[in-house]
Amino acid sequence: MTTASLEVSSFGETGRAGGAQVIESLSIRDFALVQRLDLRPGDSFNVFTGETGAGKSILLQALGLLLGDRASRELVRTGAEAARVEGVFSLSGACAESVKAIIEEAGIPWEEPLVISRQVTSEGKSRAHVNGATVGVGVLSEVGAKLVEVSSQHQHQALLNEQNHISILDSALSAEGVSARELYLEAFTKWERAKGEVARLKRLEVESVERREFVSFQLNEIKSAMLEVGEEETLSEERNILLNAEKLSEAYSGAEGELFSGTQPAVDSLGRAKRHLERALDKDPEASRLMELLREAEVSLQEASEGLRERIDTVKSDPDKLERIEDRLALIKRLSLKHGNTIEAILSKGEALERELWELENRTIALSDAEEALSDSREALESAAPLLTAARKEAAIRLEKLVGGELEGLGLGSAAFIVGIEGGAPGPEGVDEVTFLLAANPGEAPKPLAKIASGGELSRILLAVKNALRDGSVETLVFDEVDAGIGGMVAERVGERLKALAASCQVICITHLPQIAGRAGSHFLVEKAVVDGRTLTRVEELDFDMRVKELSRMLGGSEGSEAAYRHALELAKR
Repeated sequence: MTTASLEVSSFGETGRAGGAQVIESLSIRDFALVQRLDLRPGDSFNVFTGETGAGKSILLQALGLLLGDRASRELVRTGAEAARVEGVFSLSGACAESVKAIIEEAGIPWEEPLVISRQVTSEGKSRAHVNGATVGVGVLSEVGAKLVEVSSQHQHQALLNEQNHISILDSALSAEGVSARELYLEAFTKWERAKGEVARLKRLEVESVERREFVSFQLNEIKSAMLEVGEEETLSEERNILLNAEKLSEAYSGAEGELFSGTQPAVDSLGRAKRHLERALDKDPEASRLMELLREAEVSLQEASEGLRERIDTVKSDPDKLERIEDRLALIKRLSLKHGNTIEAILSKGEALERELWELENRTIALSDAEEALSDSREALESAAPLLTAARKEAAIRLEKLVGGELEGLGLGSAAFIVGIEGGAPGPEGVDEVTFLLAANPGEAPKPLAKIASGGELSRILLAVKNALRDGSVETLVFDEVDAGIGGMVAERVGERLKALAASCQVICITHLPQIAGRAGSHFLVEKAVVDGRTLTRVEELDFDMRVKELSRMLGGSEGSEAAYRHALELAKR
């Protein structure tokens, strides 16, 4: 048994340098039942097998977390501070260019190989890094969609849901078809907006009489107030002065008296000081500077005197003016409570009311304009819809042919996969109702998948559709128990198809079937073990002998069964 998958290496060590885009390595620490795990999948067909409940799904959970799935503290191994997952990816071609664009748009320098890591603490907090730079989960999700594509049992159910069929078909649209879909969506959006506007104006027409009176009253209330921006602050200052007029008058009069009246007015004291200083002018050069200061003080006193007398004349009790100001401020306050906290907001409300009143008074014109716009948008929609339908019919022919070819290689050569397209009401996805049909045998009428397809047929149809729609943009495909409901020769066919698929991309498959596992280039065994009283999930890459042993177990052979061993040996040599 080789243990390459469990080699002790530093967390964050990069894997081998590859030319094709693959998951080079996946390092997992303290994640669910995994304490420490380093996986290095092969670049072709990889299978993971093991008893039910061994923890195979944990590997997909770890990969999903790395590529943008929701984080949860439940993922952290009991007793650990945090769970950590790191993946190293080697990219090339169109995928490398698209991932590079996402990375650089996020402000992260492009480096190869691509290293993605994510940590989840026991408190549920998550941190993600791409090439060492912190990123949001949204970036991980964008990148993840370009790196890995997962096919699971959940997608079986999606294939049965006819609401999903139109989006699957649209994956097969040509470039012209994609443009037709974008054109239709733009036309549909305008049509929906125009419908909403007509409906709004019609409602407005019904309510217009009462509403017009109300809007007119509010608008007149605002207009008649003749508000000015900054008015409230000015009025508040004037009000404060009038409320304190008596105290202010006393203060100004007292100050003026100290300067020019009383027993020792400041002006007289300043004059005496100047006369004393004049006797020193011819004896001390510094006296001239001091005299200049006294003259400046005299000028300042004169200016202060004029200002004080002006305020004494101005600041006088005026009950009538105060009442007018109080009334004005009360009006502004009342309007503020009804229409906005500030005069700017009140005036803005007035402008909005004026526009609404115009609509109410000119509703016939407005409704006519809106109905004309609705008619124009409907014509544009009716022009765009047939183009999209035609593009889908072309895509349906291609998809039927491609899926048919895939089904033949999966043991369903006698079945016919048909894409049914019927007309319907306009919606965001078009006027088409798309249904996938299957004629299981020649001469039988095609029926919806949900009514006739067995679990095994669904597994093969899903694989066929996936392969038919592959555009090479994602080179790592993960299949989670895509073998459900199949066995025998059908399982042989699925194994052959997966191996053939792995010739052009990296395939990772979780399976219970030895017919599929026997086709793999790299075989990993997932099992549980109890170490120091703790249950752990561990993964080992099997060498040839251990692979034969595992295949024998999967075949259901008892310990030492010669028949099971020979069959397993035959499978392992493929």
